[in-house]
Amino acid sequence: MKTIGILGGMGPEATLLLYRLIIDHTDAKSDQEHIPTLIYSNTRVPDRTRAILHQGEDPLPYLIQSAKVLREGGADIIGMPCNTAHHYFDRLTEEVEGDYVNMVELTYRRILNNDSRKKIVLFATAGTIETGIYDFSLRNKGIQVLSPKPKDQEVIMKMIYGQIKSGKRPIDLEEYQELLYRMEEEGFEAVILGCTELSYLHSMFKFPVNIEFINTLDLLAAELVKKAKQ
Repeated sequence: MKTIGILGGMGPEATLLLYRLIIDHTDAKSDQEHIPTLIYSNTRVPDRTRAILHQGEDPLPYLIQSAKVLREGGADIIGMPCNTAHHYFDRLTEEVEGDYVNMVELTYRRILNNDSRKKIVLFATAGTIETGIYDFSLRNKGIQVLSPKPKDQEVIMKMIYGQIKSGKRPIDLEEYQELLYRMEEEGFEAVILGCTELSYLHSMFKFPVNIEFINTLDLLAAELVKKAKQ
């Protein structure tokens, strides 16, 4: 069995949830049947959205350092529980050799294999939306992933940065729930949870709307487990 490495800290809750999901996806009947996992929660990685939109400090050197820690510790397969950080994925994998799992690519394959006719909206940081990492891949296959309207994007950013990343508890769900109702009324059939903080949010709460939530973090966990057992 191979060893999984979690390149985390972006943020800590998403890092913790990824490990929880890895455990959940593992068919184990004893401690010894679980997958060896190294977790490096490098909370010093600069904010990815700030770097992309506002010329903030470059996260790439920190991502490289994190990957080196995991590889030197014995990680065979590395997953990065941060969607926005996948903007740096290719440069990271060029700098540090290893077997990496690309969460964006997994989501792309999931949508293609399921139903390419869905009306899809991307819930993500403004940084992820600016990079176009989701829309670019899918547009080449004739699938359009829409971005939220500016006022709706404000609600998403408030949830990610104003509540989850800032540690606000209890979490105020009112505006976010209203946003989901609007998405349902506008005919969206699927929402890409393109921020791992939103994966964390949806792990805690169930929202009463008739929309499929494509959980990027869960896809990552399932693929890491699959590759570790190959």
